[in-house]
Amino acid sequence: MKFLKIGGVVFGALVITTLGISASDIFSGNSGSLLGQLVGTVQEGGCPTGMIAVVTSQTFSCVDTYEASANDECPIEVPSHTGQTQDNLNNIDCRAVSKEGQKPWTFIAREQAQVACMRAGKRLPTSAEWYAVALGTPDTEVCNIAGNGVTVTNSSPECRSAVGVYGAIGNVWEWTSDDVIDGMYQGRALPDAGYVKQVASDGIATVTGATTSEQFSSDYFLSAQSGAYGVLRGGFFGSGDDAGVYAVQAKTVPTAATVAIGFRCIL
Repeated sequence: MKFLKIGGVVFGALVITTLGISASDIFSGNSGSLLGQLVGTVQEGGCPTGMIAVVTSQTFSCVDTYEASANDECPIEVPSHTGQTQDNLNNIDCRAVSKEGQKPWTFIAREQAQVACMRAGKRLPTSAEWYAVALGTPDTEVCNIAGNGVTVTNSSPECRSAVGVYGAIGNVWEWTSDDVIDGMYQGRALPDAGYVKQVASDGIATVTGATTSEQFSSDYFLSAQSGAYGVLRGGFFGSGDDAGVYAVQAKTVPTAATVAIGFRCIL
């Protein structure tokens, strides 16, 4: 793949082609094109506004600072069911944004989240990429893990990861792009549901048990041995101690869309 680098932001040729950005737009910086919009809103560190640079990753450069929300062009600011999310996505100008003080975009299925990210020139992270940006987030009630519902982004500035993203733990589960088929993930068999006892380098449990583990902050792993599922991470506002960077929901179908499920994008 060929890459285009403008103002410190690297854009893959595949993404540019997929989004229909013309060569004239690329070199003129046409403000009407998506690329023009992205380049026109680059902040310090080489990432678009609302994103944080991740210098330690070899697979992506930037991550949304906050959980994704619907932008101002979306007809419905806070969808209350998946049909309203589709109504939003039927508007070509509707896309995901990362802004402080906004309600996260929930009631969104995984492939809908992919579209919302791609409209912004971004994509969903893999589970390993999500883990890399979530590490260091406090596994305590400074994050919304024992609340009465979804709160706006950055409701708790203390709920911040080592690289600087907010709200990765609690508030809403976050979609990743990975699949689990009949209990198999990335070529390995997942353990049964239980409290996390040991993890692989991507933060996915390799050993679980019936009792909590202080080392893994009582995080809980959910899985099933048959069926096709997506991978959600982090926990939600009602997870309690089960939430955390090692908390994984690997038994939710990719079409699931509830008030407890959101997402964030990477670039």
